[in-house]
Amino acid sequence: MKKTLLFILLSLCSLPARTHANSAVDAPPTRKVSIIGGGIVGALESYYAYKDAQKDGKKICITIYEKGDAFACSSANSSECNTSNTSYNIVSSLTSDEILAVIPRGSDLVKKLSIPFSSPGGIGIEDVPGVNDSNAAIEFKEAVAISAVASAQENSSTNTSYNIVPSLTIDEILSVVPRGAELVNKLKILFSHPGGIRVDDVHGINDSKAAKNFKESVAIYGNDKNHDDRTHTLLKLGKMSMELWQEIYDQGDDELKNILEASNLNPCREPRNDKTNSLHDGYRIDLIYGIPDAEQRALNMKADYEKLGYKNCKILSPEEVVRIDPYLADFCKDHTIENNWNKDTIALWRPGGCIDMHVFLPKFYRYLKRVMGQYQNNSGQMEDCFHLKFNREVTAVLFDTQPDSVRVCGLQFKNGSQVLEDQQFQDQQFIDSKYVFCPGEAIGTLHKLGFHEPAYAAFAGASLFLNIPITSDQLQMYKTFSHCMEVHKEGIVLAWQARVKENSIFIGVAGTKAFYGDKQPNKNEAFAKNRNLVQLNMINHVLPEFISLAFGYDSHGKQLTDADMAMLESKGIVQRWVGRRSVAYDGFPTFGPLYCNNQRVTNARCTTHLGSGGVSFGPAAAVVSRSSEGDHDAFIEKVLKYADSRRVAEVN
Repeated sequence: MKKTLLFILLSLCSLPARTHANSAVDAPPTRKVSIIGGGIVGALESYYAYKDAQKDGKKICITIYEKGDAFACSSANSSECNTSNTSYNIVSSLTSDEILAVIPRGSDLVKKLSIPFSSPGGIGIEDVPGVNDSNAAIEFKEAVAISAVASAQENSSTNTSYNIVPSLTIDEILSVVPRGAELVNKLKILFSHPGGIRVDDVHGINDSKAAKNFKESVAIYGNDKNHDDRTHTLLKLGKMSMELWQEIYDQGDDELKNILEASNLNPCREPRNDKTNSLHDGYRIDLIYGIPDAEQRALNMKADYEKLGYKNCKILSPEEVVRIDPYLADFCKDHTIENNWNKDTIALWRPGGCIDMHVFLPKFYRYLKRVMGQYQNNSGQMEDCFHLKFNREVTAVLFDTQPDSVRVCGLQFKNGSQVLEDQQFQDQQFIDSKYVFCPGEAIGTLHKLGFHEPAYAAFAGASLFLNIPITSDQLQMYKTFSHCMEVHKEGIVLAWQARVKENSIFIGVAGTKAFYGDKQPNKNEAFAKNRNLVQLNMINHVLPEFISLAFGYDSHGKQLTDADMAMLESKGIVQRWVGRRSVAYDGFPTFGPLYCNNQRVTNARCTTHLGSGGVSFGPAAAVVSRSSEGDHDAFIEKVLKYADSRRVAEVN
């Protein structure tokens, strides 16, 4: 009896916590958020919306509409059989590819599910109750879309963060795409020349309406008296975001912590071991070489970090570099004379980290789906509180326009379908429904959908992933190999991650930008091929030991060619990619309220134009954008003023 009473009391004590969580027994949600864009910003917007609802004791339903199929490309388990013994009832074929020959996989499976079985290539059935809408069917189809990521390289061209190796730094948004007068000058220089970002061999890059508007706005902004204040504001925003990344880890449950650790999270913060400089403790080594004023550049970076409170920055000697990271010994030997750096080379100990988005994004979305749970709708059916819908490119926004207000009341997609609030919520009474636009690389989305948007342009950026097979003996030899950094050359800044990953040496780099107007780059264009080769040579400069492993011969000191790149691609060691970053004319992100015909849209806002800083600045971007809906401090007010979606370049 005592045990029974104790159990009842413990159960009653647990009720408040369960009420605040998204659990299956809760009442329908009272908050609804529709997010347009499934990159890192959309993911973080979802996370903070869920955390705030949890804190307020509210139930929330979140749906993300992603135009691409970035996570829909690997195998999924076949569905449950309806007969007791399948093998007994078929005539089996014995082939090496039998498991692949019948059931489509990944994105192919997603598409074929929408085609009736009686049509060519179709596998959809409509006349059997429950085939498509049972819990198992819904979970299976969403699992195919969310978790299928292993082979996504060719099908993920629209999701930038998933295809790069992001740094976590306070100045990431500043370090690649120049701003103001500097941008005007670099637009005159061909991308293949030091510091250049101009491309001439792709039709329409420089003379489209969007490109001309962007360049005209940049020229005007080049004389803006508030440019330096904007720069300082961005650095403070960057520091805020680094603190938020650390907070996500510190406040996360064990599952989220494990996801971040598996995703190679290295924080950017002050070291916790103040007795020695070591990797993976908030600081890292950045290499600068091939630049005449290398030391001065490092000193300028150091000064910026110290102004923001980072106290452990320093110029490193070659000996210090090797002690901290022995795998950089070859680089140090090649760029020193009598243990002193060459005049064009330096190493900086600076606050910085990284995270592997290729691992993090799909794991994080699965985490959100699980932790947000389900609810019972008015029809008695269980529904997930979190949905990630791929191949949902929004082509139009439906507005409810009144004399004194404008609100979003629905979305239209490229396939012709619509989601209307009246239909979407027919069996649910959502009190609070909002739309958040996070289009990422999809430049001009706000303008195309009828909102105000500052002058914009795309900047193409290339990335290069190497997975170098190693033997079990080599795996033991290199088991401690793990670093991240930025590597600087004239006009080039490479974000860099390298470590042992799944029994191979993984080296990923991303960087080198070019102005692309409103066009989508292709990896077989001159820009991407040239920049990927530059990246491969820079890896060979820094880590020749591992590039030699990839080739099977000593590559140290060799100038690698297109033929070398082709050989590594043919062996499956190299994966090349190129994508876009969306940038506003002043290099500042766009956060907060959206406007249509000069009226504020009451239930919509945006978080976009983060350029190369989407991952580094993502947490702060989401927090600041969300703050536009309520009270906030003077700093956030300044950020929102600079980030206003109605801003235009003005002479002042």
